[in-house]
Amino acid sequence: MMLELAEFLIRGALLGSIYGLLAYPVSLLFATTDSVDLAVGAYAVLGASIAFAVGGPGGIALAVFSTVAVSCVVGLLSMSINRGAPNPLVGVLATFGLATFLDSLVLTIFGKDPMVRQPFNTFWELGGVRVSPQAGINLSVALALLLAMYMWLYRTPIGRDMRACAANALAATLAGIPVKRISLLTYMAGGLLAGIAGVLILYTTGANYSAGLGLTIWGFGAAVLFGMTKPLRGFAGGIAIGIVQGLSSGYLPGAWATVAPLGFIIIILASGRLNVAHVAGGRA
Repeated sequence: MMLELAEFLIRGALLGSIYGLLAYPVSLLFATTDSVDLAVGAYAVLGASIAFAVGGPGGIALAVFSTVAVSCVVGLLSMSINRGAPNPLVGVLATFGLATFLDSLVLTIFGKDPMVRQPFNTFWELGGVRVSPQAGINLSVALALLLAMYMWLYRTPIGRDMRACAANALAATLAGIPVKRISLLTYMAGGLLAGIAGVLILYTTGANYSAGLGLTIWGFGAAVLFGMTKPLRGFAGGIAIGIVQGLSSGYLPGAWATVAPLGFIIIILASGRLNVAHVAGGRA
């Protein structure tokens, strides 16, 4: 019984590390630009689709490059819309529309069949728990990216400028910080992380054209668990959701297992950890 519980916990945590990668750009963008990009899940699906179709290291590189390029376009469009819209929700809804467009694009080009690659036929035995080597790769990549993002935010001039924009965009502008350039860079960083997450998903559970919305929900939910303005905490939120998903898949019937992680997020929201009005508009 304890061994079974440990297996569900470990597998859930390893899956949650991918959700943490999707949570990071959600909270980073909100902290820096006071907006949310609902297309992060669509970036991940696009990256998974390109990596699946092309294959090999070249396919992975092309997938990540494509998601960065698309996120750059989305960032430019969103910033243009936000400039003329008094309500930040208009820009957020625009990214949702762009996410729907990307889902349709993936369906048109790559089809509706599931996309998955399983590079390992053997498993590790960790204290009696069977774990795929791919899960170890996922965790290693996620932790390496988390460390890289921490160093970028707190040990580089660009990171300092990003934190200044998050604290007070107007004051950052008056101080000569290129706020618009920083905002676009943040969108592109989100595309980079989402693209890498998409490749990891391809080699773990697989994806299809309609998975984008679900991935966005897990990424957004992971971000809000421990504070939307704390990007580094989003990774912990992803781990938490992954564990809930792993436990619910192991102990609950199919229908309940699907909604249990969503119920967990709703309970956290209802507890008052997230100021919903704050997300709807403005940091104050």
